[in-house]
Amino acid sequence: MKDRTREAVMNLLGGTLENHLAFDLFGGSGVMAFEAISRGASHAFTWEILKSGAQAIQNFAQTLQIQSQITVLHEDVLRWSNNLEQNLEFLDLPSIPPSSIPTAEQPTTAPWVLFCCPPYALWETQGQEIKDMIKKWIQAAPARSLFAIELEVNTDLQWLPTDLEWDMRKYTPALIAIGQKD
Repeated sequence: MKDRTREAVMNLLGGTLENHLAFDLFGGSGVMAFEAISRGASHAFTWEILKSGAQAIQNFAQTLQIQSQITVLHEDVLRWSNNLEQNLEFLDLPSIPPSSIPTAEQPTTAPWVLFCCPPYALWETQGQEIKDMIKKWIQAAPARSLFAIELEVNTDLQWLPTDLEWDMRKYTPALIAIGQKD
C-alpha cells in the first residue's frame, strides 16, 4: 500500500485506534500493523507467508522497541483462517482494560481493526477464498470492529462480502473498502 493511501485509510478509520486489536492479514512489510500501534492499537497481529518477511517484521518491531505489542505469524493466512475460531483462541486475545465497565455500547471484547491487503494477483486467482476468509473474520469480530480491504481499481467488487456496508474510495491503483461491524 502506498504511503498516501495508507494515510488516507487511517484517516477514514477515524485517525485513532485506541484500545483496538489490529490484524494485518497479508503482512508484507508489517507497515499496517506498525501504523495501527502508532495510532493507539493495544496489540497487532500480522501474518506473513515468507519467512524472510516475517523475520524482517520482527526485527523492525525490535528496532522500534514495540516487539511486545506485535505478534508475527509466519503462516498462510488463508489456510490459517480456515479454522479461525479455534486459531483465535490460541492467540489469547486481550480484552478491554478492566477499568472499563461494559455496557451495551461498550462490549467486554476490544474492537478490532482488520487490514486485508493481499497482492492484487490473488484477487484473480483466489478471490472466492479471500471473500470467504473476510466473511469469517467479520462473523468472528466484536461489535464496533473496523475493516479496511485493499483491491486493485479493476478488481471485481463481487469479491467483497455483503455482510457490511462498504465505503469505497479510489486511490489509483488501489480501491479501498472501509466497513464497520455494528
